[in-house]
Amino acid sequence: MGRRKCKFCGVSKIRETMFIPNLSAFCNREHAIQYAIQNQSKGRKKIEQVERKAINKAKKNNLKTRKDAAKKACHDFIRARDSGKGCSCCGEPLGKDFQAGHFLESGNNPKIRYDEDNIHGQRLHCNYFKGGDSGEYKERLIKKIGSVRVNRLLNLKGGTVKRTPDDYRAIEKYYKGKLKELKSHAL
Repeated sequence: MGRRKCKFCGVSKIRETMFIPNLSAFCNREHAIQYAIQNQSKGRKKIEQVERKAINKAKKNNLKTRKDAAKKACHDFIRARDSGKGCSCCGEPLGKDFQAGHFLESGNNPKIRYDEDNIHGQRLHCNYFKGGDSGEYKERLIKKIGSVRVNRLLNLKGGTVKRTPDDYRAIEKYYKGKLKELKSHAL
């Protein structure tokens, strides 16, 4: 005959005399009910915690979240790659607040939105106030990457692309890897 402690009051009793629902031992049914009432909030907290984790996981796999993360990784790489170079529009030094600007607008050209030939360092003034092109972007780009690569971009202009969260995750991973590689070569 073994002994067990009541989960509600802590009194040790002979196992056979106790009320034992779901592997928990209680002095009697009343103690089991009191214990359940007392710990109701713990159960609710646990359920809320599980629900929060599910919501966070869903957010993490959310299309917009993945798209934003891919864009950030791509632009971080472009800014690191082009740091210290001249603006692709006007040739002036980029400055501290330069941006990753697209030769062909990213919104209307989803096929080349993340193509590094299409994205280059631009001064904030050129990208924001001149709409990304002061009229010299194409000529400067041809000097930088060559007419074959510029024509390739022009041939890919327009169209539609349907990307999944996994596609964006792959883009993010690719550019984070390129940034890491670029930084390791800079050391």
